Amino acid sequence: MTIFSHIPLFLLVFVRLACFFTTAPVFMDRQVPAVFKWGLAICFSILAGTLIQPVQAIEMDGLYLLLVLKEMLVGLCLGFFTAVLLYAVQLAGSLIDLQSGFAMSSLFNPQTGIQEPQTGRFFYMLALVFFLSIDGHHLLIKGILASYDWIAVQSMLPATVSENLVTLSLMIIKNMFWMAVLIASPIVGTLFLVDVALGILAKTVPQMNLFVIGIPVKMAVHFIVLFVFMPVFLIVMEKLVQTMVHSLEQILKILGT
Repeated sequence: MTIFSHIPLFLLVFVRLACFFTTAPVFMDRQVPAVFKWGLAICFSILAGTLIQPVQAIEMDGLYLLLVLKEMLVGLCLGFFTAVLLYAVQLAGSLIDLQSGFAMSSLFNPQTGIQEPQTGRFFYMLALVFFLSIDGHHLLIKGILASYDWIAVQSMLPATVSENLVTLSLMIIKNMFWMAVLIASPIVGTLFLVDVALGILAKTVPQMNLFVIGIPVKMAVHFIVLFVFMPVFLIVMEKLVQTMVHSLEQILKILGT
């Protein structure tokens, strides 16, 4: 068997890995050079291609284009749905900043090219550090390499994938909002009580300028509760990573059955 006979298999493996590294957490950031992403995909394609033994030879015909589209779908789904759960911390920061008043001042994120809330950006960077500290990027690489055992490169997706994939995507988005509310609830609840206290103070002492006093008070309470909340945030992040790994396993089961 010549080296040219391995090219169709190598390209299919490369398409899945390249799409995964484009949408997966950590790897998708703009700070990660594109050359590194392509090089990493090529290296893993060479390693995975030597271990994959297709049932029959893969030919570059009309069916091959459908296999390429299937590999793109698998790679994008595995990367996107794991990244969606990590966006929960940014959503939680947006809810906190909306309540504390920091929503008026946002930061430009060079990774996404959009304006993001300060607390959401802080939570996201802290989540990335926690994710890397527990070797979460290794879990993602193991997951995408294990996908070739569940979803063969020469097989097409079954007809029941669309319905099950939509159900799973809705569940993942539900978990994202649930995690965001769980992360933001201590600070948002405390700031709501501060608003109630300031409202009562405005009725009892109408001469006091609460617009001048209220904003510094809410900012101070925001940072105090944020400092106290840090241990709880790490516990929620552990639950978030577990949910991410479970979602990755569910996607592999749906696409592989």
